[in-house]
Amino acid sequence: MPTNKLEIVKKRVDLIRLNGQRVKLIGRYTSKTWKPNPQSTGIPDFQGLYTKSQIVLEDDTKVSIFPSGNKPSLRPPDEVENYNHQIVEAIGVVQFEAPLAPNSQTRESFIDLEQLRLYLE
Repeated sequence: MPTNKLEIVKKRVDLIRLNGQRVKLIGRYTSKTWKPNPQSTGIPDFQGLYTKSQIVLEDDTKVSIFPSGNKPSLRPPDEVENYNHQIVEAIGVVQFEAPLAPNSQTRESFIDLEQLRLYLE
């Protein structure tokens, strides 16, 4: 047994208890894809789509993969294809309902993802 066994996050209470720690988060991978406003991308005629993903815990708490404003929160299509609607385990540091910007009313729980794979019971 490795001594650095990670604590497991499956529900909101785990997320609160382990806020700021490196954990293994288990939940359902979901994603949403949309066409961004070309003005916000800074790329004229941008044809691509933005895809952001979340891991939904068993009590429906949503944890974003990286905070929404960050570039890495845009997920690669192959990741989405492999994991969408599957139960996954994600390793990384979790933040519970962190404000998205200083003084922001918008709060988001997220994981700074290091590793993602299908969860095998």
